[in-house]
Amino acid sequence: PDLLGLESDSAQDLSDDRLGRALDRLFDVDRNAFLTEFVLHMIRVFQIDLEQFHNDSTSITLQGEYAEADGRRVRGKPTRVISHGFNKDHRPDLKQLLWILTVSADGVVPVLFKVADGNTEDSTTHIETWTTLRRLVGRPDFLYVADSKLCTGDNLQFIHSQSGYFVTVLPQSRKEDKLFKDWLQAHSADWKEIARRPNPIRKDGPWEIIMTVESPIPDANGFRLIWYHSSFKRERDSQSRQTAINRAWKALETIAEVLEGPRCRYRQREGVAKKAEEILRQAGASRWLQYDIEQIEEHAYRRKAGTPRFGHALATRNKDPLPSPLEADPGNDRI
Repeated sequence: PDLLGLESDSAQDLSDDRLGRALDRLFDVDRNAFLTEFVLHMIRVFQIDLEQFHNDSTSITLQGEYAEADGRRVRGKPTRVISHGFNKDHRPDLKQLLWILTVSADGVVPVLFKVADGNTEDSTTHIETWTTLRRLVGRPDFLYVADSKLCTGDNLQFIHSQSGYFVTVLPQSRKEDKLFKDWLQAHSADWKEIARRPNPIRKDGPWEIIMTVESPIPDANGFRLIWYHSSFKRERDSQSRQTAINRAWKALETIAEVLEGPRCRYRQREGVAKKAEEILRQAGASRWLQYDIEQIEEHAYRRKAGTPRFGHALATRNKDPLPSPLEADPGNDRI
């Protein structure tokens, strides 16, 4: 109650029914105009710098069917579709909405937000978000920062055509990523240190050193491409790589023991290869570990049923009954 400026005995007034009526009234108003006026007021009062904005999105996971949340118009206004989509809570079995938030670099103050349909692709939301920010700021030359979902040709070309600026992350699936890594195998990059900062994990750990190099291979769309190298990330990647290798190695050793055991259920080479690939994939070690399958044939001999364990011969030449070994050779002490 104190956070809302209420007396302690006023908390009982915050019932579900009252909250529902308030949300109904909020739905009926012009929310875009209401929020724009509110944000502009906060910008003026707190003198928020509008030179740089950071954008990101996440999924709002919901329980239930929400059969009526299908985008129908209610009291003349559109509603959102609660549906399945790329769930960032790793719950693809649940429906969701997409929450998009943009904050100022100055104080991380929210200046723009939107709720989109649950199956909305993140990359399709940036042009509308940037256009709204331009109207809010009154000019296009602010810096727009977002993750790799911004890095599409349509998004970047649009912002560039409007005289805007952006910083984004190049997806690893882009060909420029492989071209630069291949180039590094045969060339020496002129890395330059641009920053140092304390270790983000261990207070007594080595400082993180950030270095950059201008890409010798231009971006496919002609935009500037800069590669960053972090000493802390190198150490973290090395630890993660070794952990993945160790995990996969132990699992492969376990399978090797099973294959050599007497009750191995793997009868075909394909089954063994499939299991090995599954182990490497689950451990995330496919890039660093390889395996060979060696097929070794071992011949096993087994006594045929009904044959005697000991005996001199099966028959004599004249087919006479076999004499007893002791009778045949009184001096023989072995059978």
